[in-house]
Amino acid sequence: MRRLLILFFLLSFFSLFMLNCASNWTKTLGSSVQDDDIKTMFETYEYVSNYNYFYTGYANDPEAIVGIKKDYELVKVSGRVNVTNWQQFEPGGEKLKELVEAIKADRYPEPNSPIYGYIISASGEDQVGVLYRIGFPGTATQILLRDGNQIAVIPHKYNSTFAPP
Repeated sequence: MRRLLILFFLLSFFSLFMLNCASNWTKTLGSSVQDDDIKTMFETYEYVSNYNYFYTGYANDPEAIVGIKKDYELVKVSGRVNVTNWQQFEPGGEKLKELVEAIKADRYPEPNSPIYGYIISASGEDQVGVLYRIGFPGTATQILLRDGNQIAVIPHKYNSTFAPP
């Protein structure tokens, strides 16, 4: 009888654990959808005033620019393949223009690689951010949501990303 009770307890605990994982699974992924209006917004150096803006890469060779709602925290990602080191900047003045022009000039490895604008969405919410980056074939932007309104954006330039420490 004791073995049966222990087995029942373990199966119940495992079931509750699996239900918890399943209910949180959809909350961990956000999405990015290509949007020409966002691309135009960046290329005319416009910005959303209630967003914080960041770039990853070097200032003279940025990989991507992202704007995130101020009630979200953009977190850095580091791992075996992906590294993002987002640097915050004020979009007013010349900085946004400099970064957009640097992305437009840096289309390695293909000189005619298209540049896209994206709407960033969180599960259950509409737009929580915007993104501007070169669109390489076979690459996608990962949006990861974490507790406490933390968001990670991995733009995947050259199938991985690099940023200075």
